[in-house]
Amino acid sequence: MNTQYKSRTRKAQVSTSLLLICVAMTMLGCGGGSDTRVDIDPGNGSSPEAPKVNRADISASILKPSTNESFGRLLKNGLYYNNFQTSNVVNAVASDSLASAVPSAESASPANFSQTITQEAGVDEMDIMKFDGDFLYVLDRNSDVDVISTTAAKINTSLDLTSPALPINDTSPEIIRVLQRENDHSLTEVSRINTGITPENGYFSVKGMFIRDKQLVVVGSGYESTNNQDQGIWWYGDNQVTLDIIDTSVPSSPSITTKLTIQGQSIRSRRIDNQLLIVSSFLPQLTDIDLSNSSTVMQQAGFDAIQAVSTDDLIPRLSTRDPLTGEEASSIPLFSANDCYIPQDANELDSATGIISMTMINLDNPAQMQTTCINGQYDDVYVTTDDIFVHGNVPTYDENNNRVLESTVVHHFMRVNSEFTYNGTAELDGTLGWQNKNLRLSATDTHLRAVTSEMTLDENDRFDHTLYMINLTATDRHLSISAQLPNNNAPAELGKPNEDIRAVRYFGDKAYIVTFETIDPLYVIDVSDPSRPVITGELEMPGYSSYLHPINAQFILGIGQNVPVTGIDIAPALTGTDQSGAKIALFDVSGTPRIVDEFIFPDSYSPAEFDYHALTYLAKSEVEHIFAMPMQSWTLNDSIWLPDNRLEIFEVDLNGNASMANTISVRPPSRSDEYSWATEDRAVVIGDIIYYVKGAQVWQTTFNDASIINGPY
Repeated sequence: MNTQYKSRTRKAQVSTSLLLICVAMTMLGCGGGSDTRVDIDPGNGSSPEAPKVNRADISASILKPSTNESFGRLLKNGLYYNNFQTSNVVNAVASDSLASAVPSAESASPANFSQTITQEAGVDEMDIMKFDGDFLYVLDRNSDVDVISTTAAKINTSLDLTSPALPINDTSPEIIRVLQRENDHSLTEVSRINTGITPENGYFSVKGMFIRDKQLVVVGSGYESTNNQDQGIWWYGDNQVTLDIIDTSVPSSPSITTKLTIQGQSIRSRRIDNQLLIVSSFLPQLTDIDLSNSSTVMQQAGFDAIQAVSTDDLIPRLSTRDPLTGEEASSIPLFSANDCYIPQDANELDSATGIISMTMINLDNPAQMQTTCINGQYDDVYVTTDDIFVHGNVPTYDENNNRVLESTVVHHFMRVNSEFTYNGTAELDGTLGWQNKNLRLSATDTHLRAVTSEMTLDENDRFDHTLYMINLTATDRHLSISAQLPNNNAPAELGKPNEDIRAVRYFGDKAYIVTFETIDPLYVIDVSDPSRPVITGELEMPGYSSYLHPINAQFILGIGQNVPVTGIDIAPALTGTDQSGAKIALFDVSGTPRIVDEFIFPDSYSPAEFDYHALTYLAKSEVEHIFAMPMQSWTLNDSIWLPDNRLEIFEVDLNGNASMANTISVRPPSRSDEYSWATEDRAVVIGDIIYYVKGAQVWQTTFNDASIINGPY
């Protein structure tokens, strides 16, 4: 594998007045008042040439701490490469998540009410709805300003506006509704929190929120320019991550205590106890530069101008804002170059255009924060209570400079409170796929388990999948591979020919992998011995699961799609398997995997297939489990497609051979103004009560009599 450090060819920009002055003067051939040197031979001699810097793709090298010089040199080389040395801008492949990890089955002990599903026990994740047992916090992206004013007068609450200077009579800001649960299980809106995010802000939106004790933490992200194309987590416009910490000790009168913005694009946010982790990406900017002339003189002038830029001007800014007005109170660099890491093999001609920042904020004292960064356009992070794994794709090129192969580099950082300690790096063949990359990673105290996929040139078998067991005890910063599957002793491939991976989930000492092209094999793999992973079971069936939720060591729930098999004589596991649509299945994986029960919803889908936060789960006891998920179908009526939105409830009984029943379907009355998509529908189960959140409106019913639906609240 080629580990030479390069950077992705992407247009980037450094927005500083110094740079604009330097470039303008060098392009005009004027040197007065500028420290920038332009050596131009006015005679017949040859003109000086700027150095040819290396393209900056992610390196597979181990890391080393950066200095102000090495950090700045990589970024400046990247700016020069993308703006002067080449006009071929290559978009980085990256994903924001918004849909991302998997729920924490390890934390599935009996509870009083359902909470946001997380990937790891002890690592909270943000969502657009939160419930603390007494108050429901619901994001309303389509709030009506008139209703806000009327409701505020009616319930006589104090509205705490994040940016009261905004003309709220002319805009429809994103609102967080605060609803109190009453003794009769109805809900009363006690306040509305204006997030300050409106269409006038450009393409900003609330990404989600956390609740902790008497705090509500709201995370937003976006960009202001309308000229940017969607490039995932890598933008070259004016992007910001917003953070509001709100005191909700008096829910009817919430007050903002801290308001911060970070330059860059949001990747992930996690909460571990009182520590909030914000992971963001940043591309420096270069503005108002004429790139039409690629002459040698212009290249030299551009190189000199970029070298004159202060390294501090390439670092994203952290701004503290007035909690009431939203006005900027202070602005400082988010970190120093000494807080960063660069590839150990980086040389003076290597370059980088992106920065990944990991900022840990103490929610009890937000002024206490620590940021660690890495030069490079990495894709994502996987977080446990004690570890952070930063990963990205490392490309390989053929002789014609075509990108042909990719591997995955993983950097492991150990976390102690807000401190990050770099441990080591591993490189794996293949990538972590396109969706829910976090699902493919799982860490124990001693090992990281990872599943990668590699595309091949074989038309008869386009994918190779590998399970890796990576030893977290580093040797000279290198993380070694303890074992992998397939291997020489177990050469059978994961998945049939041409089958891609649809879902991965780990639970305890087991890994579950679903592959699919026409038939869905569910693999059960024993990973208890890091030196010898073994396939212990395999189940074939029509369709696939795109999300797996372990209930315990014996049973898992699968959510996906049923795809009938044409021309293959396979007896259906249950009736109705010839239908296309959403499939919810309960699997017994204790021995030879088997389907306990499954339900097919023709021509339907559930957002829980790709966003596990849409799934509601409550373990009422060790043998009684409740699942709820939004479901959507579309029907054609007089040439008009009409949505059928509802909440499907499943009750799992693990007694005996186990069973699953689809006991309740909650269908609120249709409204002409309702939001038709189900992607942000949510639900809460508390005892016998069910709350169904759709389009920021809340409906309530009970397990005892679901025919009575109260609301909307």
